[in-house]
Amino acid sequence: MADYTRRRLLAIGGAVTAGALAGCSGGGPTGNAASASDGTALEAITLENLNDRSHTLDIIIQRNDEIDHWTTHELSAVGDDTSSQELDADWSTEPGAFQLTVRLDDDSRAQFSSSQLADRDCLDLVVMVTRQGELTILTDVSGGSCSAEADTGNE
Repeated sequence: MADYTRRRLLAIGGAVTAGALAGCSGGGPTGNAASASDGTALEAITLENLNDRSHTLDIIIQRNDEIDHWTTHELSAVGDDTSSQELDADWSTEPGAFQLTVRLDDDSRAQFSSSQLADRDCLDLVVMVTRQGELTILTDVSGGSCSAEADTGNE
């Protein structure tokens, strides 16, 4: 079981690292200034539990000081079918400022604001409960359909 957990963690970490490096090797601030000024689009949120016990996550997305999305998700222990979930994007995927707040088991919290990566057109976020039971939010700036559309427009 430890090998499965280690492989899963390495796969997630590798994908996020590759996405971050791919985003850093892009054209920089001159790449697509028009869409960067419109804000960032939150395209996808994936939930991952790498801990050996189940957890409850509250996912809250705010735009303009209003709640755009609030759901609660049960993640089973690592290795079970429901230890990973990709959320249906029932929040606004239009570019703009947003804040994601995640609450783990009614206790610890993690936050991410689109202003942290305001120069990105698209974001996919991974909310992860680590093997130690800690909450973290990882970003993937390389994926998403709006990134693909922007890349197509630049060729």
